[in-house]
Amino acid sequence: MLFGNVNKLSLAPFVYTVVRKWINEAVIIAANNDEGRFTLSDDRVFVILATGDTEKTDQRKAEIHKKYIDIQILLEGEERIGYSNDLDDNFASLSKLKDDVLFIEDVKNENFVDLRPGDFALFYPNQIHRPMCAISTPTRIKKAVIKAPVSIFS
Repeated sequence: MLFGNVNKLSLAPFVYTVVRKWINEAVIIAANNDEGRFTLSDDRVFVILATGDTEKTDQRKAEIHKKYIDIQILLEGEERIGYSNDLDDNFASLSKLKDDVLFIEDVKNENFVDLRPGDFALFYPNQIHRPMCAISTPTRIKKAVIKAPVSIFS
């Protein structure tokens, strides 16, 4: 998991230049659109703009992906995201997932990060994450989720 802010990408020089480019593109798209799926300059990468309500942590399921890197950018509101690298071997050994997502009920050694507008969290395949958790009370949020195939980096 990588955590940062879209307005301070220069503080993350270790982030691939192309990832910083995708984040900047997604922010521009979000400034000019409400919701939907949009292709970025690399046509293998897309961003989903969505609004929704956060929920209590125990009401949200955690998830993993196999094919895509997930870059979640909070645009409006506040959100808590859980994450863990303690993936059960049964899930880690899976090579494909239907729609590239597997929901997980029980997460071991879960940590949390709170996002404010402009903050982003990047999750690699097999990294457990639990998005859209309420920090205090459920609230409406808007976010951009960039999906980049991990094959780009191999």
